[in-house]
Amino acid sequence: MSSTGTALPAGAEDWLRQRLDARELQLKRLVVRREAWQVDVVTRAGAAERYFLRIDRAALANAPGRRGLKRETGLIRYLCEHTSIPTQGIVDWNDEFCIALQTFEPGRADLDAADAGEQEAVLSEFMGYLADLHRIEVDQLALPDFELPPTPQAHSLMELEAVDQIGDLPGPPDSSTVLGAFSRYWLRRHVPDSVQRTCLLQGDTGAGNFMFERGRITAIVDWEWAHYGDPLEDLGNVWLRDFFTPSAGGDLTPYFRRYAEQAGVSLDWRKIVYYLAHQLGRSVISLPGLVRRPAWNTPVAMNLGYQAVCDLLLCEAFGLYHDLAPELEDLPGAAVTADDELYEVLAKQLARGVAPAVQGDFAAAMTAGATDIVHYLARRHRDGPGVDERELSGINALLGTGMRQLPEARQALLDCLNSRPETLDEETLIAHCWGVAHRNFALMAPLVTRWQHCRLAAVNLRA
Repeated sequence: MSSTGTALPAGAEDWLRQRLDARELQLKRLVVRREAWQVDVVTRAGAAERYFLRIDRAALANAPGRRGLKRETGLIRYLCEHTSIPTQGIVDWNDEFCIALQTFEPGRADLDAADAGEQEAVLSEFMGYLADLHRIEVDQLALPDFELPPTPQAHSLMELEAVDQIGDLPGPPDSSTVLGAFSRYWLRRHVPDSVQRTCLLQGDTGAGNFMFERGRITAIVDWEWAHYGDPLEDLGNVWLRDFFTPSAGGDLTPYFRRYAEQAGVSLDWRKIVYYLAHQLGRSVISLPGLVRRPAWNTPVAMNLGYQAVCDLLLCEAFGLYHDLAPELEDLPGAAVTADDELYEVLAKQLARGVAPAVQGDFAAAMTAGATDIVHYLARRHRDGPGVDERELSGINALLGTGMRQLPEARQALLDCLNSRPETLDEETLIAHCWGVAHRNFALMAPLVTRWQHCRLAAVNLRA
């Protein structure tokens, strides 16, 4: 049976029981950003079996995205049947419930927690599989809903356009929405005008998106963003994923060089940085849709923290590309007030009074996330006005205006980015956005604790 409020659609469990010939069925929602479930069954024959389940809620609501689960399922089937690249297996797909039932592969994903020797062995093996993927002749493929880019520029821009528009959101724009608009402009302005090869890409690839066990990869997972493109795009993704799951000892250079030899690809540092920004820009564009109208049964705290990290990292990627390193101001301080004590009491009630009575990993994670949000709201209440004032001052300096309200100023900057971005000085705008992201990251410290130690690895490829 499923947990109340986080259940699968009505009828889905009956389908699972029938499909798996299950006498007993147990569902457990996993604590990940993209909804997934562990399915444990005891068959009528008495066998204990475990499966992995994904569900496409958008498709179920008749609003499928351009990178849906059914498309991903078709690709995984192809890789299983025609390549030696290890992936999870597809047990079945259900159109009615938009569910992909997959094999549950052994292993773990936390390569950052492995010892250095295992990290080196696993990451080297992964880069070899990535080279294998990039050597597949795409002209021989006939994957449904996969479109070949017609021009060098389209290798980047098609994927940028595939990011679903977030539509109308409540209230005025936030700073991430402004940064997302700038990233669209920046990515179009600096799009590479050449590509050495068109490849099948995983699109969100690297440490954390594969399982490993005893020094070997058991499955490469999460093919949602797979597409045809420039092989260097996947290297930008590997660079980003190593930030979140640091596994290269702080230097990806030797891994990229070995990959290039195996794949027959020439490395271009500037393009790899561009694709690092490309991946981050797509995240920054889409995340306001998750954090400004969140569903209660989603990992809200994780998404808020992830947004703050992506905003800051995108600005760092811009800095790498343009060789910029602006001076960043510390968070403005404010006096502790009586309100802080109330927030602290509320956080303790959640952590000490509610959390011990909560059952289930997903519910426990939601409770811990709610506690972290309370700690963040205390900081927002105390230090937020000073942060907002600095952002407002920066926008007025950019636009040459004297606006008094931050929502009005953000909207004016957003309008300028959407209609006449060429009138803004690019490096000055990057410095402004970087300062905003830096202060927001500090403000959201309770929500970004898991990433406080993370840094972009070195990629030393410039002559």
